[in-house]
Amino acid sequence: MKIGIIYASVHHKNTEKLVLGATKGLGIDVFHVNEIEDLDFSNYDLIGFASGIYAFKVHKSIYQFLDMNPILPKEGILIYTSGTGGDRYVKGFEDRLRKSNVRLVDTFECKAFDTFFVLKLVGGINKGKPDEKDIENCRRFLMKYLEK
Repeated sequence: MKIGIIYASVHHKNTEKLVLGATKGLGIDVFHVNEIEDLDFSNYDLIGFASGIYAFKVHKSIYQFLDMNPILPKEGILIYTSGTGGDRYVKGFEDRLRKSNVRLVDTFECKAFDTFFVLKLVGGINKGKPDEKDIENCRRFLMKYLEK
């Protein structure tokens, strides 16, 4: 299965650390959302989106990517990092994917270092996250799609 992952990682590079570590040596194509120009995603079987959570949503650059790329694989996955964890961020993104005719088939999330708003006053939460265990868990998550 040919997989491409588009990621956005802004403040602490948590998502970048997770995705680049998890995909190393797997043959998955990984693209920073701001570095994609005229790439044909129709050759991919599965498209992944990876993002930190910013103001309770996937980063706006991922939404902009969706607006500018109408031809995408029919199935997608979401990988995200956040300070608080949980799946409450998925529904809005899933709805947006549906408008692009992409069905969200699975998600992976892990907690990550976060200094948003008042958390900055206490030095942040989840220091050291994502860690090697998180990277390995994400790697296993991705490998199940490579085996299909």
